This record gives sequence, structure tokens and C-alpha cells, in this order.
Amino acid sequence: MTDPLDDLLANMPQPEASEAEIEAFMKKVMSTPGGADLIHGFAEKITAGGSLDTMLKEEKAEQEEKALKSPARFIFRIELVGTQPLIWRRLSLPADSAYVHLHQATQDAFGWQDTHDHRFEIWEDGQLEITFSSAADSTDYCESENRILDLFRENVFEFRYLYDFKDGWKHRVVIEDFVQAGFKDTRKDLQPHLHSGEGHTPPEDCGGIPGFQKFLAGDHPLCKNYEPEILAQFKTGQPDLTQITLR
Repeated sequence: MTDPLDDLLANMPQPEASEAEIEAFMKKVMSTPGGADLIHGFAEKITAGGSLDTMLKEEKAEQEEKALKSPARFIFRIELVGTQPLIWRRLSLPADSAYVHLHQATQDAFGWQDTHDHRFEIWEDGQLEITFSSAADSTDYCESENRILDLFRENVFEFRYLYDFKDGWKHRVVIEDFVQAGFKDTRKDLQPHLHSGEGHTPPEDCGGIPGFQKFLAGDHPLCKNYEPEILAQFKTGQPDLTQITLR
């Protein structure tokens, strides 16, 4: 036999419930043995100084600490390795950006769909030294808690960004400049900015560089999904960067 209070809590009103339904539920809880103590205990937690109140304040402080506020900007040139002609983008971010911010901006700038795994790789003398990603079950460092500025301070100005480990899209990331916000066409606000670039990004899941070459030659199953004029744009046309919005 279930406890009446447990039974009540297991059948709490849905979010769309009316005020009258919620009020009736609360009266039932308060009149059920143990209900009043439960409500009073919760009230103590959410009032000033309570455990939940403290937790929420700590979470807010942590978010404020992570918020971007740098008056400087990194300017990056990002190249899709192996493409001919070379597909590349130039973009800028606040200098206190974490790797996750660069991940989001790169996805948007190239038009990737962000449906596959990704990883940042730091190489030195031909050896893989450090990796950053969002994978919680890996040996990678957390891309949300680590900032690119720390890499820059170690005089490392080039690294890799991998997207879709099956297709193996490798991006060469170069820190081209470090300037005050508003200089060299960077934005004064904290939004990422796409400066320039060339080439249309390959279709997702086309099989990496070999598959993309077949796609450009018109010898790929994905070609049937595109009109002839669109296929021609992949070969010779340039993307309209003004239509790209960065998160």
C-alpha cells in the first residue's frame, strides 16, 4: 500500500493546470500527514539563506564568471584541409571565448549542421598534446571550461578542429591577430563576426574529401538531391556570407 503523500506527489498537476486545480492540490497536500512539514521544509530551502537559494546564487555567480566580457578580439582564419580550391572562413570572437564558442561559430560560418562529434587538437612537433571537446566520457578537456586565451599565452597560434570523425573533416585554425574590439572590422559588442571567406562547404555525410571530389565531378549519390545550377555553384560559386548568422 502506497503512502498517501507519495501517491499525491506522484500525481502532481501538469504545467497547464489551472490555478484552482493547483490550489486544490496544495490543500490536499497540507491536509495529508507529513504534507505540511514537506511544504515548510521546501519553503525554508528557497528563502534567503536556504540551501536551494544558496545553490541558485552560486550557479548564477558561476554563469556570470563565464560570461564573455573581453575588450579584445581574436581574428581566426579557418581552412578546410584538402579542399581544392581551398574553402576557408575568417571570423572574430571575444578574446575570452571558450573553445565551445569557436566550435559554434565555425559550425555556423561553414554551414555545418552540428550533428556529429567534434574535437579540438593541439599538436606540437608532430605529437598530439591536448584535446578539447564536449564528450563527458572521454579524456578530452572540457571545451566549455577552457579558454583559447590560455593557448595564446603559451605562444600557440595554430591548432586543429575536427568535425565528423567518420568523414574526417579537418580544419586548420590559425590565430591571425589579437586586436582591440572595433579594430580591423571586429565588432564592439560581444557577438562573433564573420569577416570573409571562399567556397561552399561540402554536403554533410558525403564521404569526406574523396566523396566531395566525386560530388563535384557529378559522380556521387547525393548529386540527385541538387539541381544542376546548385551543383555548378559548388564548383565555381561563392557563398553569400551576408546571409550567415553566427550564434
